[in-house]
Amino acid sequence: MLYMKTLAKLWREVRSASSVALAELESAPGPKPTSQMCEFLILGEDQRIELHMGVDPIALMRSVWMTCVHRRRQGGSTVAMQLVRTLTQRYERTIWRKISEIVLAVRLTYTFDRKDIARIYLWVAYYGWNMHGFQQAFEGISKATGNDSKIGAANLVARLKYPQPRHLDERQLGRISRRVHHLLALDSGSTKRGTFSGIANHGTISNS
Repeated sequence: MLYMKTLAKLWREVRSASSVALAELESAPGPKPTSQMCEFLILGEDQRIELHMGVDPIALMRSVWMTCVHRRRQGGSTVAMQLVRTLTQRYERTIWRKISEIVLAVRLTYTFDRKDIARIYLWVAYYGWNMHGFQQAFEGISKATGNDSKIGAANLVARLKYPQPRHLDERQLGRISRRVHHLLALDSGSTKRGTFSGIANHGTISNS
């Protein structure tokens, strides 16, 4: 009973925070997540997004297999699960947290459009030092990547997996660079599983 009450409270918080973030995103001036950024996000994190309802069983089983058998951690979280984790700020490694995350991600996917979930996540996510949320990340990364919208988008999305370090860290910057190239390679491939063919174009990377 206590579990259900806690879960219900968490759901109200996640639903409210998602609605507020989406409204803020739609009305905010300046740069916003673009269709290209959403494309990179899905290619890199959740390629079967159109085939599941917030939880990818295949990715979860692969994650469990890699962790238990090969002793190597591998993420199995969907974009919806990552958004739940960001909004609740709960990162403890417990069964309760993972079960709650799964339940909330399913409810989130039933409540919000998938493309909006991707856009909300890009809007509220942590990208690294002094990059809390999309607008801070965009300003910091766009200055370093120039005006190429595709490279700029890949650089921004890469920081979701490998956040920008506070101090110069060649290893972390190397990981970011490899992630950028990986995303660009996925994008240039002939097969793009799970991407949003119908996502509306919300502009390119520019401050105009």
